[in-house]
Amino acid sequence: MSTPTQSLRSSQPQSDLEALLTRMRQRLYPETIPVLTSYWLKTVYAARHERAWWMELNDLLKQVLRKQVLDASSHQGLTDIQSWVEETALRSASMPSAPIAKLEPVRATPKSDHLAPYIRRLLNRWLMAEVACLLVNRSESDWGIPVLAIATSIERLLLRDRLSPATLEMLLQPDLVDPRDIYPADAEILTDVILALLGRTGAPTPPVMPATLLRVAAGFPLSQDYGEAVRHALLVQTREGDEVHVPIGGSQASEILKRDPVRIASVIVTMDGRCWMSESFQSGEQHSVIYKPRGRLRIDFSADHAKLVVPWPDSQLHWPGTVCFLGAFEIFGREWHESSWEMDGDSVWLHLVFSRALPITEIQPEDMVFRRSHLASIDMAWGALETALSNALSQKNCDPIEQLRRTDFIPLGRAIFELTKLARRGRPPKREAIETQLGAIRYFQTEISIEYGRVPWRILPAPAQTIFVKRPPDHALLQLLNQVFDGFPEAALSETTGQSSPSHAA
Repeated sequence: MSTPTQSLRSSQPQSDLEALLTRMRQRLYPETIPVLTSYWLKTVYAARHERAWWMELNDLLKQVLRKQVLDASSHQGLTDIQSWVEETALRSASMPSAPIAKLEPVRATPKSDHLAPYIRRLLNRWLMAEVACLLVNRSESDWGIPVLAIATSIERLLLRDRLSPATLEMLLQPDLVDPRDIYPADAEILTDVILALLGRTGAPTPPVMPATLLRVAAGFPLSQDYGEAVRHALLVQTREGDEVHVPIGGSQASEILKRDPVRIASVIVTMDGRCWMSESFQSGEQHSVIYKPRGRLRIDFSADHAKLVVPWPDSQLHWPGTVCFLGAFEIFGREWHESSWEMDGDSVWLHLVFSRALPITEIQPEDMVFRRSHLASIDMAWGALETALSNALSQKNCDPIEQLRRTDFIPLGRAIFELTKLARRGRPPKREAIETQLGAIRYFQTEISIEYGRVPWRILPAPAQTIFVKRPPDHALLQLLNQVFDGFPEAALSETTGQSSPSHAA
């Protein structure tokens, strides 16, 4: 397989921009476009194009912004990219080299039946803990757009799990999960991050099917296995628009036809986040329930509890007493319970409130290679140390480290701070000094390693990382580094460190 650099260096600005525009047109949730533009820009930046490439891209962006009709989110995203190109890429005589994120696979390629449980855990459990860790240690305003915090968290999780390019490719398969499992907006962001890690700008067409049954209103004749029939539904394009046809058997069709008038009050959701309501019944050689779209569902995260508003097919004007449902609603990897009703003319809307993440019902195989190695609390502890180190470097003293809530991290933080100071003295540090500080770090991390593991390489401040790039370590020093740091990128030592890549287009 070609490397990301090889595949993108040979690309033309026109093809990369067309890939971006195609993905914008396919976007299900425009609010995630900042992630798309950010990671697309990271991908082409990492290819280390010459200045002429960026000049051509700048001209193309101007043409698109001037001539094409774009929705507001896409227009803003392209404007942000074009501004970055003019202010950064074209102001330098030559573009700085850009380090490519290194995938350090340590796990075997998984079995295909392990992928779906992994995605469910990644997006419904680990992601929320990672976002919480990120926003606890950095104010939300630092990120500007919350979806970028989600993308950064997904990227950190994937890199921490050290997935190979082959495994990442497998995670792009369209039929791994259904709308009950994951929120489509999260799936879009996951795809953006994976493609950037693979060094690709083009993306597969997002799937519409399969569908999942949200609920059947009480008193309507549908069998208990109707949910399985919905999973085998077909998307049909007609002159009037898209329809979903759910095939059913003859006996169930007979029960439906006994009702006068014939009506089936049910709601389904497809992989693109659209909600569909049953509209009619088709009888003949193949009996089918016909559904038509009623808009795209969006989770509202603005309140203390996530909310979801769905259209409801039972449009009677009055419900006697309290309306209760049997069991919770299960959609987008979450469990929901009803909160209130809203009537708007002939339409009825059901307001749902988040209850909990759906449990992973599948039994995890003993040889499951996607077993998370530590708890979110451990990530938060290392994140707190990373923040303290950054603040200590800014203040040029150890006060932020001394104020850590986990006091057992303070000696380790001091040792890492001292190693970083070696890199900031203006001259290359001696090997003996480096080895002494690494020895101190190893000593102090041993005391917390049983609970927290080795020091994540990612929390080591950039100046300290640079020591080992400018002075490739010998075999003995490499052994010491691997004893101290988790995720130490040995393969990166042969490359030259460049200036930081763009975090996002804005």
